Amino acid sequence: MERYARLSMGTVFGHYMDRITSMRFTKAKKNISIFAKPIDIYYRIPLGMVSSYLGITQETLSRIRAEK
Repeated sequence: MERYARLSMGTVFGHYMDRITSMRFTKAKKNISIFAKPIDIYYRIPLGMVSSYLGITQETLSRIRAEK
């Protein structure tokens, strides 16, 4: 049981570190395209929630969405 918990926590930690790295070192447009690609509900979620999740301002998110 301890081994399973340790391995699963390692996987969760790895995903968490990938997300942090992605948010910190990639451009906002790329983050939005990664976030919006698998999620069809993306355009129904309020801008504030999406921008908070992506770590950008609502204004930036609105500008990027308007370009598409």
